[in-house]
Amino acid sequence: MLLVEEQYDSVSTKYYKDKFMPRLLTNGCSITLGAELGEKKVTHRSGFEYQDCDTVYRHNNRWSTKLAMKLDMEPINIARGGGSNWRIWRNTQDYLLENQVEFAVIQMTEPSRFQIPISYDFVSKWNPTSTVSEFSDWAAGGIYGSEDFGGQYEEYSHWNWGEQHQLQSFMNDRKANPGQLSDWDGDAVLDENHYVNMADEITGYFLINDQIHSYFDYLRHMLYLHNLFESHRVPHLIVDMLEGFTMCQYILDELEQVEAMSLDASVDKFFNYIIPQDADSKTKRIWFDYIKKSKMQSKFSNLFRQVASAKWFDGHPYRNYFSKITRDCPREGMNDMYVGEMPNGHPDEVCHTIFAERMFSEIKRRNLL
Repeated sequence: MLLVEEQYDSVSTKYYKDKFMPRLLTNGCSITLGAELGEKKVTHRSGFEYQDCDTVYRHNNRWSTKLAMKLDMEPINIARGGGSNWRIWRNTQDYLLENQVEFAVIQMTEPSRFQIPISYDFVSKWNPTSTVSEFSDWAAGGIYGSEDFGGQYEEYSHWNWGEQHQLQSFMNDRKANPGQLSDWDGDAVLDENHYVNMADEITGYFLINDQIHSYFDYLRHMLYLHNLFESHRVPHLIVDMLEGFTMCQYILDELEQVEAMSLDASVDKFFNYIIPQDADSKTKRIWFDYIKKSKMQSKFSNLFRQVASAKWFDGHPYRNYFSKITRDCPREGMNDMYVGEMPNGHPDEVCHTIFAERMFSEIKRRNLL
């Protein structure tokens, strides 16, 4: 039992936090959520295994909390695992319409991720499985759902390349062996998938959402977020956590090559990012002609340079701290930045500490706060 003065201190501290303590808003994907921190596999009494999470441990050890402590602020973390940059922009805007914050740090995620509205049609086509039979349980996102704003329910579903690839593999297996047990898991039935009734729609979203346009959106989302914060008079820092800005440099280089070349020369040249490697010459010619006519190079360049020169943007290669590519690089000195990662590739506790220290240093150096 607390002493009277301890009770008073406890109440007064909560009152200060609720009424006066400045708030740090953070948003991003599973990296900012703190994925894999405090997680472990647990066996249910029914016999199946599931991933459990000590959310208090996760909260205390992720970079958003560590940075908030350095800034003497209350951490507000509205990140969600698997979320896209569309979600980050949308959810940040929704939060600021209802809440006041004194500073914000946004972690941009992988640009190819996308969102699909959870509409009546989506609900009607969603398929229950033996693992998750209730739609609301699925929509909550489990341990990777958002914690600090609006609960875990959102009006959109979240998709990335890996999930789309898994769905496509599932559909191919199902066509080959309808209604049978899968080859890769003897206990799983091939029809055990939530999206079996809407695979064509989801694949259509993925195919139309190609690389160039994803990175156009990535740059525009950062400028949208900046303008949003400016309108609410919130100082802010936006960081590139998954090498999106590096990819923008490669794409800009290829767009500049197309712009500078004749159509005949550019059709014969090999490109990595702006066109499929197996594209046929006729379609390639039409596509490159359209790149020129629509002035993609100048538009992309304007967006890129606006972000690159911004005081509020930090293009530091954060991913190198936890990337397997950095760790395994054979070139001398190239893996010096690697710190560590969790079993499924997310940054470990030491990385989160380094993130917070780096961001705090940049906030002070740039006089953002």
